[in-house]
Amino acid sequence: MTESQLTQSLFEADPSVEILDWTVGGMLRDAVSRVPNRMALKEPGAEGRCWTYTQLLDEAERTAAALLSDYDPGDRVAVWAINKAEYVFLQMGAALANIVLVTLNPMARGEELHYLLEQSRVRGLFYDAEFRGLDNHELLTKLLPGLTDLGSTWCFDDWDTFMARGGANTSFPEVDPSDPVLILYTSGTTGKPKGVVLRHRGVVNNGRFGATRYEIESAGVWLNVLPMFHIGGSITMTLGCLSNLGTQVVLPGFDPALMLQSIHDDGVTVTMAVPTMLIAMFEHELFPGIDFSNLEILVTGGTTVPPEIITETKEKMGVDMEVIFGQTEAGGVMAQSKRSDSDERISNTVGMPFPSYSMKIINTESGAIQPTDTIGEICVNSPCMMKEYFDMPEKTAETIDAEGWLHTGDLGLMRTDGYVQITGRLKDMIISGGENIYPREIEDRLITHPDVLEVAVFGVPDNKWGERVVAAVRLEAGATLVGDALMEFLDGTIARHKIPREWIEVDSLPINASGKVQKFILREQYQESQ
Repeated sequence: MTESQLTQSLFEADPSVEILDWTVGGMLRDAVSRVPNRMALKEPGAEGRCWTYTQLLDEAERTAAALLSDYDPGDRVAVWAINKAEYVFLQMGAALANIVLVTLNPMARGEELHYLLEQSRVRGLFYDAEFRGLDNHELLTKLLPGLTDLGSTWCFDDWDTFMARGGANTSFPEVDPSDPVLILYTSGTTGKPKGVVLRHRGVVNNGRFGATRYEIESAGVWLNVLPMFHIGGSITMTLGCLSNLGTQVVLPGFDPALMLQSIHDDGVTVTMAVPTMLIAMFEHELFPGIDFSNLEILVTGGTTVPPEIITETKEKMGVDMEVIFGQTEAGGVMAQSKRSDSDERISNTVGMPFPSYSMKIINTESGAIQPTDTIGEICVNSPCMMKEYFDMPEKTAETIDAEGWLHTGDLGLMRTDGYVQITGRLKDMIISGGENIYPREIEDRLITHPDVLEVAVFGVPDNKWGERVVAAVRLEAGATLVGDALMEFLDGTIARHKIPREWIEVDSLPINASGKVQKFILREQYQESQ
């Protein structure tokens, strides 16, 4: 497709692009056959443990053998833990054993954790002994009596004991590329979380297409700081690195000092960070002394990415920036910018769809494809997208229509050059006095104010107008929130009915694992304060 060709918001998948009919295990074995002695996985710093590709396959096969001593192919096994090398072994080993890995947020507690374990009907659970000072043993002791499907639990402290159960077993089941490999739960921004079932073929190719678009040489060093219970950590980084035949440096989670030090010590080539993480690194005392010379690509996304953040990152780190747009249901990243893109494209769009994705923007009422540069709901169709919501056929039918299109619930527009702009979530759209108001438009303007670091605009019920517009802002240190000044700043740049009349100053915005602001929490907090 050439630029300026589109007249309607439809990007069709490239039929000439090869979709590898691979499993995750097949992808790993292929890497071993090509670079057996290359470093595949390591912990940060010179003292961290490390594994070559041959050693990673050995650990994965041992994990698969141990899993098959307790569970059958097709069973579901959950992991409730922070990032670590053993998490990678478990992901790879479960794939070899044809066991579906259910990844759970380590922050899940109480009723939420019970729901996830019960709804997924897992037979096994791997977990950390504690998380942020909380005793996970004690919590599980209370939950286990009500979970009839859960047969066994393994603490990562006892990993060696678990691994010994596999013995000398080297016989693994046949795995088909269409078999499920992962169940990742949605963030649950509305209603109960839903288990997204992803297949081998889908995750292998999604990681592969992302790695290709980074345009880096084989054998890059990939710093994985995003949680592995999320697509960013388990697919985009872990499987992307595997496709690149690179070295994955796995961090337990985001810490600005640890991330900066790893970039410096480990010669990191590519990493991912949402805007909040970038700001934390810029503000950290270690930042001025960090060597960024090896860092080629910094990938961001997940939420509004202010142009100032992109400019500042490129200037301070000397790194190329790429922006991604993904969703768990879509199987990972579905659109991404390129290294060669202009600053305008990187700042204002999330790039072009992957070649394996068809994408269209539809009218939210009629379902018709919108003209270019016209806001509507983003829909995709791809072999990478989810199979279904686990054990939720009605929810699945609501999301994937009869023609196979996945309705993302995201609002955006497609430009004539095929690049996509995100304007918000369908459920976040504010309807005030019969007018549709898209929070992203207001947020993009407010973030250019020199005193505003982060902003989230949302709607609250209003007896007269249906909804009214509220803005939550995080300000520069020492800045004072003056609603009148911010309203004046907006006046003349957007329609007056879109200007927030209520302003809330916050120390931080609530975000989920992918860096997306959870506006339902802001909305609940606002309503509780009234």
